[in-house]
Amino acid sequence: MDPNVAGKLLSGYAAVSAPQPTATHYHLSEREGDILRLLAQGLSNADIAAQLFLTEGTVRNYTSEIFKKLGVSDRTQAAVVALKFGLVEI
Repeated sequence: MDPNVAGKLLSGYAAVSAPQPTATHYHLSEREGDILRLLAQGLSNADIAAQLFLTEGTVRNYTSEIFKKLGVSDRTQAAVVALKFGLVEI
């Protein structure tokens, strides 16, 4: 391929932005979205449980599932992904 054509092709490709993931992309349920929003606000599992009328164990189960869906390993990473991609509003 001609270098000039390749350069233009790559420039055009770089200019096209990839679509941003959404809550739908991550397949989060409404409850998972609620928990992620509270998690991103810095609430503990106990505080989230009290606010949503759940047990702390249930919140732990939900957070584990949220971590899997977001591809993260802790609360901070989950909050960063949630805020970066607009999955929650705080």
